[in-house]
Amino acid sequence: MLCHRLFAFLLLVSALPAHACGLSPSTLVARYTISENDNGARPLILWRANNQVVQQRPDQRISDYWQWLRDGSFTHTRYYQDYDRGVIMPPQADDWSRRWQLFADEALQQMTLQSESGEGCKRVEKYHRTLKEGDLTVWWSPDLKLVVLLDRRKSSGTTTMKLIDFDTDSKKVNQFLSELQSLPATPLAELLEQAKFIDAVLNR
Repeated sequence: MLCHRLFAFLLLVSALPAHACGLSPSTLVARYTISENDNGARPLILWRANNQVVQQRPDQRISDYWQWLRDGSFTHTRYYQDYDRGVIMPPQADDWSRRWQLFADEALQQMTLQSESGEGCKRVEKYHRTLKEGDLTVWWSPDLKLVVLLDRRKSSGTTTMKLIDFDTDSKKVNQFLSELQSLPATPLAELLEQAKFIDAVLNR
């Protein structure tokens, strides 16, 4: 099954040049499916534009938007599609790579490189790590900074994240980000204060 999924990625990049990869990983949209224990798969869409990244969950109609700042921190706004508005979360200082590429650089460095295949944009690295319960295998595109396939196995079941397709059309990415950021957004602290006031009024 895993071989079939990896083959699907190779078909996806078959039209790309085999020499040095000319595609920039900084601006793209990548579509994934995530499944647990071979149950129904749920979609996840990754949008990147330099220091901005969005993890979109169409099934939940939620989009998490992060923007990296020069001081190393980043902002986080969660947009709710059903309400056409967002909530601005408190500033964060965490691992940016985990948001930008769905898998942290530190986590990848803790794994063992088992094999490499392909060249340029088609290059894929296979990493493995034995976990306390089960193991983790990741097929990684170093040039595009994308997880191609992630397979985590433990006694309670399996989790698989699979790259379905990707696009480096900057116009498409910028349009999505522009439409998302056009939605009104309210700081979380302000919403909590409003909730306290409403509770106080209703409890009188």
